[in-house]
Amino acid sequence: MAPRLVGSLSAVLLAIALPAAAADRPDGARLFMNHCAACHGAHGEGDGPVAATMQTTVPNLRTLAQRNGGTFPADAVTAYIDGRQIKAAHGDRQMPIWGDVFRGPEQGTAERTVRERIAALVAFVKGIQYPPAAGQR
Repeated sequence: MAPRLVGSLSAVLLAIALPAAAADRPDGARLFMNHCAACHGAHGEGDGPVAATMQTTVPNLRTLAQRNGGTFPADAVTAYIDGRQIKAAHGDRQMPIWGDVFRGPEQGTAERTVRERIAALVAFVKGIQYPPAAGQR
């Protein structure tokens, strides 16, 4: 095959593959609106339409970094969203165990996909911190 044709073919394949790869990545904002906003509110302030029916106060997710000395607690947020490794210390957990939910019916979704979805949610929550989390200014 001629070098020019190979280069053109490579460019076309790359142009096709990049949008497809981006489309496969989870969208943290969309995941938040679909799975979290009912309780946490559209802006993450704990004022979603279901919040008033909860037995405990739904936390304001926009102040996580502020409440953690100005550093966003990414590892703790990841573990809490996932929920599969956290032991219940004081009663029932009100928030769904998203690690199980994201696995899908009969645990059909790959663990890598579950981790990507959780990471996208964590990145979104980090992005809505007020004041902005350290390193986001």
